[in-house]
Amino acid sequence: MDIRPAATLVLTKDTAEGPKILLLQRTWDAVFMPGYFVFPGGSVDDQENNGRAHAIGRADTEISQTMAMDEGGADYMLAAVRECFEEAGILLAVDEKGAALTHDHPIHSDREALFKGELTLAELCHRYNLTIPLDRLGYLGHWVTPPGPPRRFDTRFFIAVAPEGQRASHDGNETIDHVWLSPAEALEDHRSGRRLLGLPTIGTLRILAEFGTTEALMRYVHANPPEPYPNKPWPAVKKDRTTMLEPGAPAYDEAVKLDPEGAGSTHADIVPGKPVEVAAGVVRLTAPN
Repeated sequence: MDIRPAATLVLTKDTAEGPKILLLQRTWDAVFMPGYFVFPGGSVDDQENNGRAHAIGRADTEISQTMAMDEGGADYMLAAVRECFEEAGILLAVDEKGAALTHDHPIHSDREALFKGELTLAELCHRYNLTIPLDRLGYLGHWVTPPGPPRRFDTRFFIAVAPEGQRASHDGNETIDHVWLSPAEALEDHRSGRRLLGLPTIGTLRILAEFGTTEALMRYVHANPPEPYPNKPWPAVKKDRTTMLEPGAPAYDEAVKLDPEGAGSTHADIVPGKPVEVAAGVVRLTAPN
């Protein structure tokens, strides 16, 4: 199964109760994570690099270096911006005077055309003389869907402060509801069973819950990009033969940690009852649950 490149954009805003984030509910008809509350996002398409001509703030080389990529990091950011506009109706762009867009900007009438693929983000930027300030996005994380689901994604997570002059609205197709919640509220809703949240969403919310303002949050994110995340098959031993573990497999993270050179010296399976030293003085012993 192919693992699709994807991008997600976490939108945050300050309120009297502290920072809140935007969550969208996926349609119950979705093949992947039906009914789950997620951040705006989706697949990176072949047209994203055309948007680089309308991007400002950071060059692809700098963005890609931060994301531990050879090139194309800016395309992930542009995909996140595009998907956020399609799914949530909020576009992180500025006009020719450098002003953020408001809810009455005419580009909002082209939202559906962008969703249907009749227009690209680059074409919209050209039509309305807009630019995308990529320096306003912070790189937040990297998640790969583990084996098992009908679709798998290699997803980069970004975060940005929502422009004050635009209002969020779900698209009614891929997303059927939207809500602004504090990270703590969203996590409590998940624990109580009121909302379905995936593991990447939960992990991201736990990071965001540590901050009292969007300024502090964005300052931290820009200063502390996540560590590079292995996303290629890793060699390991299974029945005395070398096999390749896919990202997300049960023993994948352990194999990468214990065999960083990829020599194929670790086991491909988590074996109950077999002790494995995962760090100095730390032994992992799995029960036969």
